[in-house]
Amino acid sequence: MTDSFEDAVRDLLCPLDDLGPSILDTTYFLKDTGSLVYAEGYWHPPGRFYGKIINYPNPKGTLTIHGRRYESITKGWEAGERVMIPHDKQIEYHYRVDPSLAPPRERPVITEFHYPFDLGTMRGWFCNNRSMRYAMERYPMVGARIREVGDLLGVPLERMGVTGSLAYGHMEDDEDIDLVFSGSPGENMEVAQKIWRFTYTDPKRRCVEFGRFWPLRFIHEGIIICCFFVYSDRASIPVYRQEVSIVREPVQAFGTVADNLHSIYMPLVMRLRDVYIDGARADDIDLIISDSSLRGEFYKGERLRITKGRLVRLAEAGEAREAIVVVDAGDIEKERFVRGVPAF
Repeated sequence: MTDSFEDAVRDLLCPLDDLGPSILDTTYFLKDTGSLVYAEGYWHPPGRFYGKIINYPNPKGTLTIHGRRYESITKGWEAGERVMIPHDKQIEYHYRVDPSLAPPRERPVITEFHYPFDLGTMRGWFCNNRSMRYAMERYPMVGARIREVGDLLGVPLERMGVTGSLAYGHMEDDEDIDLVFSGSPGENMEVAQKIWRFTYTDPKRRCVEFGRFWPLRFIHEGIIICCFFVYSDRASIPVYRQEVSIVREPVQAFGTVADNLHSIYMPLVMRLRDVYIDGARADDIDLIISDSSLRGEFYKGERLRITKGRLVRLAEAGEAREAIVVVDAGDIEKERFVRGVPAF
């Protein structure tokens, strides 16, 4: 097996000095150990970022990336089928595969299943638009599909990028195309609504993977297109660098989605009305969900039940407000057929 890894990433890996003032969601990094690390969200500690190792070097790994053997932390095999590894197990694996990592001394408030990586341990990062241009040249089929999807959704290439393995220039024959769309909240929601029309009205475009339906994934020319959204203007990000502290946990809550404009990002942020927290009536409040698997799942008017959440205080510029944080998809349910507020 020829190791062409360094040659393959040389044209794609960007220096940390070019990263800018903040880290975008969906950004891939190359760690000093050779692991490929994925940053999620925007709410990162100074000099660090919350993310996950996706693939790590393993001489006996089942993946080959530019001539090197790797193994996945997020996906495994069970009875011959690809399955998702639970969030808590993913974090446990981090400490096994990378001895330089240890459980953080301070417990994260806004997440539980991401690790605060030190930027100084990263060799560089991958720009999603630059990687897209590279992929379009290297893989003509990928280039054709990306252009077609851009035309289909009315998004110019300047507002598009790639994440996933294409971020570091790798593509398997049967792999999905992970597309990133950049824009204002209104522009991105317009794209999401077009995707929803595909996934909810056309069974041939509908994507069912890992036993569930994905509203922001659709099938185009036999390929699954996984869609991600990022803010083109950081001033539009609703939760960004505020100081956060826990008021109490766990809490149970009910609320109705009043606004889903920011429900297609990581973290998801939605305003709830008609709120009850631990059985007591409460003011309207923001719900922050730090599980990207739920992006695109929520719509205005839906009644939600939070079975396990954190009541937190967000502070910025001398002002404070409360919010509810949910860190796992299993901690929130849709109350589709319930009148009023169920008793605890």
